[in-house]
Amino acid sequence: MLSLPLTEPTLRKLTMYLAAMLFLHIFLAWHTWGGVLVGLPDFSIFYTAGEILHEGRGFELYDDVVQEKVQRSFSPVAYEKRQSVLPYNHPPFEALIFIPFIRLPYTAAYLVWLAINLGLMLAVLILLRKNFAILGSAPLYVWLLAGFGFYPLFIALIQGQDSVLVLFCYAMAFLAFRRRAESLAGAWAGVGLCKPQLILPFAFPLALVRRRFLVGFLSVGFVLFLSGLAAVGWRGWLRYPLYVWAGENVQSYAWLSTVGNAPNLRGLVASLCPAGTPRLRTGLTLLASAIVLASVTYAWRQALLTVAVYRDLLFALSLVATALVSYHIYVHDLSVLFLPALIVLEVSLSSEEIHSWAKRTLYGCIGVLFCSPLYLLLTLRYKKGELIGGVILIFFATLLIEFLQNQPRRRGTPETA
Repeated sequence: MLSLPLTEPTLRKLTMYLAAMLFLHIFLAWHTWGGVLVGLPDFSIFYTAGEILHEGRGFELYDDVVQEKVQRSFSPVAYEKRQSVLPYNHPPFEALIFIPFIRLPYTAAYLVWLAINLGLMLAVLILLRKNFAILGSAPLYVWLLAGFGFYPLFIALIQGQDSVLVLFCYAMAFLAFRRRAESLAGAWAGVGLCKPQLILPFAFPLALVRRRFLVGFLSVGFVLFLSGLAAVGWRGWLRYPLYVWAGENVQSYAWLSTVGNAPNLRGLVASLCPAGTPRLRTGLTLLASAIVLASVTYAWRQALLTVAVYRDLLFALSLVATALVSYHIYVHDLSVLFLPALIVLEVSLSSEEIHSWAKRTLYGCIGVLFCSPLYLLLTLRYKKGELIGGVILIFFATLLIEFLQNQPRRRGTPETA
C-alpha cells in the first residue's frame, strides 16, 4: 500500500504556485470584465446561433450577413471594437443548446452559461479526486486551486467557450474506460463532438482497435447528426464544413490577425517553413499528424488493457496526441490537457517503473502548461503560441517512449476487440 508521496513542504510549494496563478487570473478577470459586459467573449457566437435557430432560420446559420445582423442587435459595442463578425463555426446541433438562452438578455445568458461551466469544472475535479488514489489524498483546496489556476480553463470560463464541456466528456469517458465500459466511453466521447477537432483524432486510433468504443461513439454521433439536420436542414449541414474551412483563411475576421501560430503541429510546421509555401506546410503538417496518429494506434495495439496503469497512460497519450493533431486549436481548447496532466502525475507518483529522466521531463512539461505568465507572453505579446505546441510535443514523445519501454516483454493474449 503506497503512502501519499506529496509531503507537507511539497504541498505548500504547490499551493503557493497555484495560488499565484489564481491571483493572476482574478486580476485578469477584473481587468477584462468591462469587455465581457459589452459582448466581447466567444459566448457571443452561441447566443447568435441560438437567436438564429429561435427565429426559424436554421438554414442561414452559416451566413456571415445574418450573424452580423444578430450580433449588432445585442452587442453593437463589441462589433464595433472587433470590426468584424465573430463567426459561429461549431456544428449545428450544438446551437440547439442555446435556444433557451435567448429568453434572457445577453449578460444574464452569459452568467448562466458561466455557472454551468463552473458546475461542469467542479464535477470534473470532484469525480477525478475520488478516483485517483494518490492525488485524491491531496486536500480539496489544492484541487480547486489546480482547476482555477490552469490558464486554459480560466480562459475557457471567461470566454464562455464550450471547452469545459469537452473536458467533462473526456473525464467521464476516462472513468468509463477504467471500468471497461468501452461503449459508454465511446458515447461520452461522442457527446464531445461539439468540438470535432478535439474528438476525432482521439477516436480514430480507438475506432481501429476497439469495436465497442466505436459502437458507442457512432451511436451518439448519429443522434447528433440527426439533431443538426433537424435544426438546419441538408443545406445548412453541407455548408458547415465549407464555412469552417473558409473561416481559417478569411483575413477580414479580426480575430485571425490577433493571434499567432496555433499551439499544435500545424503551428510548429508553420513557424519552421518559409513564408509563401502553403503546399509545403500542408504536406508536412499531414505527415507529422499521420506519424503521431500511427504511433498512438501502435501503442493501443501493443497495450495490455488488463493492466490499469497502462490503460491510464494510454488514455493520457491519446489526449495529448489529440491536442497536437487538432487542426484548429486555441489556448482555451488546451483545457483538455488538464486530464492527461493529472493522469501522468498519478501514474508517475505511484509507479517505480517510470524512469527518473522521464519523470523530470514530464513534470517540467506539466509545470510549463500550468504557468499562466508564459501563456500571456507567448500568445499575447510575442505571438509565439507554437512554442506551447513544442512543449506538448515533448510531453507526447516522452510519454510515448516511456509507455512502450515499460510494456512487459512476455505478453498474454490481447483482449479481443
